[in-house]
Amino acid sequence: MKAITLVCVILFVVSFTAPQKLTAQSEKTKSFTGIKSIRMNTSSGDCKIQRSPDASVTVAVRTTGDYDKNVEFTMDQEGARLVIKEIFHSNNTHGDAKWTLTIPEGLNLKFHTGSGNLSIANLKIDLEAVTGSGDLEFNKLSGQIDATTGSGDLTLQDSNGEIGITIGSGSALVQNTQGDIKLTCGSGNIRVSDSNATFAMTTGSGNVVSKNITISGSSSFTSGSGDTSVILAATPKHNISLASGSGNAELNFNGHDIVGEVVMQANKKNGNIMAPFDFDKVEEVDNGGSQTTVKKTAVKGGGSNRVRISTGSGDAVLKK
Repeated sequence: MKAITLVCVILFVVSFTAPQKLTAQSEKTKSFTGIKSIRMNTSSGDCKIQRSPDASVTVAVRTTGDYDKNVEFTMDQEGARLVIKEIFHSNNTHGDAKWTLTIPEGLNLKFHTGSGNLSIANLKIDLEAVTGSGDLEFNKLSGQIDATTGSGDLTLQDSNGEIGITIGSGSALVQNTQGDIKLTCGSGNIRVSDSNATFAMTTGSGNVVSKNITISGSSSFTSGSGDTSVILAATPKHNISLASGSGNAELNFNGHDIVGEVVMQANKKNGNIMAPFDFDKVEEVDNGGSQTTVKKTAVKGGGSNRVRISTGSGDAVLKK
């Protein structure tokens, strides 16, 4: 009886200490020359794009599981255009694919993936990118950037260009970036810092928080139901607008001169207007249904630009 028990114990230990089967991996790499544009369409694989030391394009795809057995990878050069695709032959596929593209500067790239992440660094590029649920990570880019993610997050750092990004339900972080930036979030937070640009920042239900920013063109910061907060790095020479539907809207000049026509609005019953000066004009606008908006106006420093701060039911605040 003791011997039988000992054998059972040994079998039990062996079954739990036996090495796990390793996940199969494979990698395919191909190089191209004379490429001016790339069209890439994948299902769910992540993609990393980096700068090439020369004019060549190198494409590498690393797979795990049986991904490469059930998915066909095509890389076809059509003159100066490279077309990359993932073609599924079976829905019963296990594993994933990770792409790495090494490309020269100045290319035009159109990228589409169902759920993968996209990471691009150290490139001058014209980009159109769409991911259903992946994250976008852009670092040290210049050029024209148009990107969309359904539910991923955005990180944009040390970049300069004409940048337009749409996010369905993720959040966005923008740091040390210049140019013309248009960013729209359905329900996430937007955080901006240490940037000099023309801004159009909009979120449906998150907060918009901007610190140490310089306005290089007419700019707006808007939230449907969150707070909007901007701390300036310099007196704006262009129009600037802060708005919130039901949160607070606060503009902080951070010790810099207040210049321009200042217009501030808030709900009379549910909000307040606060500023470090007296206003030239105070009005009340009857919106019907016992909803009255208070509008206060002052001209400061003789500037021709307009500073507008408004909220539906929160506080409108201007700080020196």
